[in-house]
Amino acid sequence: MKNLVKIMSVDVGKLLNGKVVEFNSKIKDDPGMAKMIEGKNRSICISVSDGDDYYSRLENLKLDDFSTTGDGSTDLRVTASSEILGALISKTMSPIKAYMKGDLKVKAGLMDMLLLKKLF
Repeated sequence: MKNLVKIMSVDVGKLLNGKVVEFNSKIKDDPGMAKMIEGKNRSICISVSDGDDYYSRLENLKLDDFSTTGDGSTDLRVTASSEILGALISKTMSPIKAYMKGDLKVKAGLMDMLLLKKLF
């Protein structure tokens, strides 16, 4: 079972970094989005309840790849199982539904929550 959890967490990491590529492309191609996040420097943690924590940093209009190393202190923290995160990333589940069911926990300010919406 432990190996299955590790395989799932690796998949989440790959999915997250795929979203990083999409997010950075949007920033590059959409002046409105670039203006919205200009000057926003944030640390982000995606905490997989049945796997690893993934950390990234948004700085200078670029989101870094997620990695499993970080200092633990972040501006935005999202917590969910690998199954829920996979469903959110693939858009087979809405973040609002997951949040209302208690499957998704978000620790962030309102503006940061809007930023997360752009990421996912």
